Amino acid sequence: MRRMRSPSHTAPMLALSCALVLSACSAWGGEDAPEPPGPSAISPDAVVVCEETGDCGQAGAVRWSRPLEGDFYLERFEESGPLLRPARHWLDYKYPGPGALEADGVLYLHTADTVVALDTATAATLWTESVGVDVALFRLVGSTLVATPVEGQGQVDALRFLEVDRDGARVLGSDLPEDLAHTGVLAADDTHLALRESLPFDSEDDPRYFLVEAATGRVAWSARLSSASSHAVAGETLYLGYSPEEEPSYVRAVVDGERTAEFEAPEQAGLDGELRAVPEGPLLFDTPGCASAEEGRCGEDRVTAVDPVDGEVLWTHTAPGEVVSVSAGRDPLVFVHDEDGYRALDADTGQVLAEDGGIDAAELLSEFGAEHHALEEEEAASLTQQEYDLLPIRPTGPGVDVGPLEGLAAGAEHLTTYPGPDGGAVGVYAGCAPDGLRPPAMDAPTGATTCAGPRLFAVDY
Repeated sequence: MRRMRSPSHTAPMLALSCALVLSACSAWGGEDAPEPPGPSAISPDAVVVCEETGDCGQAGAVRWSRPLEGDFYLERFEESGPLLRPARHWLDYKYPGPGALEADGVLYLHTADTVVALDTATAATLWTESVGVDVALFRLVGSTLVATPVEGQGQVDALRFLEVDRDGARVLGSDLPEDLAHTGVLAADDTHLALRESLPFDSEDDPRYFLVEAATGRVAWSARLSSASSHAVAGETLYLGYSPEEEPSYVRAVVDGERTAEFEAPEQAGLDGELRAVPEGPLLFDTPGCASAEEGRCGEDRVTAVDPVDGEVLWTHTAPGEVVSVSAGRDPLVFVHDEDGYRALDADTGQVLAEDGGIDAAELLSEFGAEHHALEEEEAASLTQQEYDLLPIRPTGPGVDVGPLEGLAAGAEHLTTYPGPDGGAVGVYAGCAPDGLRPPAMDAPTGATTCAGPRLFAVDY
């Protein structure tokens, strides 16, 4: 999405902001100004749960809503609706948007430099932890929350490891080199994560790879290895996928910095395949983008499972598709989205065990999201400020039949999805209560439309 501003040119933008303030005040506050937006289900400045409104489980209904702490504004884009953003990062190109993930009934939310844990049943705050740097994204590795900083706020000194649960967060140390610049988390399983050193463009050295034990922040091993195009982690084993231009693609397994296995990738795996490791199971060659691609685009590329020891092909999925998730346990499963829908496969044999409606939504959470209203140039030019700010967002996902969320929130953004208490899925959003919109003003924290009613809310899918 292209922004309607250029953060690299601050002075012109400040002048433009002043012009916008004057024009917006005239448009919003003059005699011919439209009525301000009315309230919606997320407008109350308090925690509201669906048990109070009686619509729990209804598709498109708000399951819960709660205020977001801090000052926010709406950032404009040329090709889609606005997004809610922290005011402290006005005119800062590298600011972070909010982000969230859920585990065991706890929603972990990051806004700027703070992580908040919420109970998904009551939306009550369980605890709040300051991370010390603005968080760009985070992931759970086992019970450890690994937070990646915003670019430009340091590298390893800003990578945070927090052991988390319902009762609180414990900040963990790390023995990664203090001068390490890295490219972010490449891959992870439930215990370890992999990082790769970021080297200057003209460097002739191979980068250092680090395998880190997430529960302690301890480096399990590091080694200089040729830079790979795909990665997977299984315990203390790092799998690296290589696709030389004029040679067969291959995979290298590395333990304690030493190569333990190397084998060619099967032809049907595709040159652009991504590696995924099934816990206690096979190594997968994923073919992302092949589930809904135009006919023939993926050719003979197929999701393929191999023995991680010697690369022997165990099975190949029959239709073009992509891996959605994998589950561990005594009988591991691979969940695939192909041209005919969703399939649950036996990880060892590739046999189809369940289809579409027979698959729990909890296994397909990554497939649930939301679509922003796409703007054509003529439409964008014809919208008033208020109409633009209230462009709706539409929930999407397997079996979801929910219309656009008209009038519910301004600048809404889907953050994550978690399993519903009665089955199905619940989407989590950040947005502004419609009656919380304020036109640009000289005494506002930014030169944009201000949000006086920032909200975190959940919608039943």
